Amino acid sequence: MILSEDGQYLATGDSHQSIAFSFRTGRSTVSKIIKEVCQEIWNNLHPTYLPAPSEQIWNEAVEGFSKVWGFPNCLGSIDGKHIKVKCPSNRGSSYFCYKNFFSIVLLAVVDPFYKFMVVDIGSYGRHSDNAIFENSAFFRQYIDGKTILPSKPLPGTDNPVPHVFIGDEGFALQTYLMRPYPKATMISDIKKKKFNMRLSRARRVVENAFGILAMEWRVFLRSIETDVKTAECIVKAACCLHNYIMIKNNNTFIESEEQTETIRALSDMRSTNRRTNTAAFEIREQFASYFNK
Repeated sequence: MILSEDGQYLATGDSHQSIAFSFRTGRSTVSKIIKEVCQEIWNNLHPTYLPAPSEQIWNEAVEGFSKVWGFPNCLGSIDGKHIKVKCPSNRGSSYFCYKNFFSIVLLAVVDPFYKFMVVDIGSYGRHSDNAIFENSAFFRQYIDGKTILPSKPLPGTDNPVPHVFIGDEGFALQTYLMRPYPKATMISDIKKKKFNMRLSRARRVVENAFGILAMEWRVFLRSIETDVKTAECIVKAACCLHNYIMIKNNNTFIESEEQTETIRALSDMRSTNRRTNTAAFEIREQFASYFNK
């Protein structure tokens, strides 16, 4: 009964009350079961299906992005999405996002095969992608003052270029993170346009991963009616189950119209206009020149 109740909740997003009626149990019991089972899913699955990235995992991601998506030296595609939650007690304003609803944020790094490599869950909805990213445990552990993989030349070139993540306008351009050129500057610049096209193509894996997540686990299509801590457990469990399913399906994914529509269930983060340094601009220029050959 426990697995049935929790599975129905994740798969359908039905209210606790309707599930309680279906299984002839109390609403508080359903809430308790959902939290406990999601915690156990995370505890049992994440060491195998969402482990802390190792050097081998990073290298496999780099190889995949180069072969499948034509973007060399790419460690992963990164993005953040708002997960709707009910108004938290006492701290509602912190969770109220620019989309005019209460949310926690799922920040994720995705590999070239639509699997989550890193997830950071629970940040306040009012924060931007970049602020959440730079305050995350992942940033402190892998990026702040550190190098995940040493620089290496892009194929057919001689100058070493750093390994980078790729993101959208929600992130600041950094030596370790590439974002698109502003639209106003690329209209008449073929080199910048080609860079944006290549980055967009490779970056789409994170959008598709979010779309698959919401399509399989429809709890994300409406506001999660639990407290914030339980909502975090639900998101963590769903991410582990997503990776489990992708691996069992041999990383295969066929984009459908339904999946594309479902992406909209998870709202984008706000763009950032934060200034960057000259080194980051130069690295983006190196990628742009490489793609323009």
